Amino acid sequence: MASDDGRLVSLDDGGEVFIVEHGSGYPLMLLHGGPGLDHHELKPWLDPLGDMGLRLIYVDERGQGQSPRVDPTTLSVRGFAQDIDRLAAALDLDEYAVLGHSFGAIIALSHALERGSASHYVISSGAASSEALMADVEREIERFEPAAMREQIRRSWDAEARLQTVEQARENTAAQMPFHFWEMGDAYSRFMQSDETVYAPDVLAHFAAQGYGDFEWLDHLRWIRKPMLVVVGRYDRTCTLARSEEIHNEVEGSELVVIEKAAHMAHIEQPKAYIDAVRWWFIRQGVLPDPTAPPG
Repeated sequence: MASDDGRLVSLDDGGEVFIVEHGSGYPLMLLHGGPGLDHHELKPWLDPLGDMGLRLIYVDERGQGQSPRVDPTTLSVRGFAQDIDRLAAALDLDEYAVLGHSFGAIIALSHALERGSASHYVISSGAASSEALMADVEREIERFEPAAMREQIRRSWDAEARLQTVEQARENTAAQMPFHFWEMGDAYSRFMQSDETVYAPDVLAHFAAQGYGDFEWLDHLRWIRKPMLVVVGRYDRTCTLARSEEIHNEVEGSELVVIEKAAHMAHIEQPKAYIDAVRWWFIRQGVLPDPTAPPG
């Protein structure tokens, strides 16, 4: 299967989610961050994985992107995790892996903890504690350079719980985005110029008002038994290196990859290093063939 045409998929609870597929091979569901964003946070940046033996399934999580709008008060991290199983059933996937970035990584971590029905998990710029995450954000805002942008960044975080319109969400995201990049260089410019996101401001406002899911899982991560790769930009100010190290230290057998010269958007700032890290982990896991192995 090699298609970049999106479609709505009906779930067994009556809901629908929009997906875009790219490439062929072992299924890998891709969960965007936000909340309130969509698959354009990850696509086309992760498309090369679809040319390496993975069937990429970009998901607009329920109520976001091109998925039908719902009452945001019906949404939860646990519900998004349940949707992973619902989508797998709708697509007749016997086996599949999950990669979640940022808020998507929180959903993936919830799925690994409570359901564990994916074969492999990639936690990209994630966290296991909402309290620690927000404390990190507050500290990193105070350290942000250039200092003249600190108040802009602070206002953007404070405004999330009050967003009402798509235009407000777009402007607020643009104001906050320098915080998520290591530097405002070429990668930052390319991302900002390519914004095709279908924003869901009500979803972001709902979660921002209640602590982005209010999760405290650190003491439970040791129960995860599925293979896990933890990927983080060394200078991530949102889901910091310390938060990824916590996950790695608690999940037995997990691997940690730190992407240099990158922050929260490591897959955009250092795409080759990021793609190589994910690809070679899947090779070590036996999901993808080893191109260096002798034939026969």
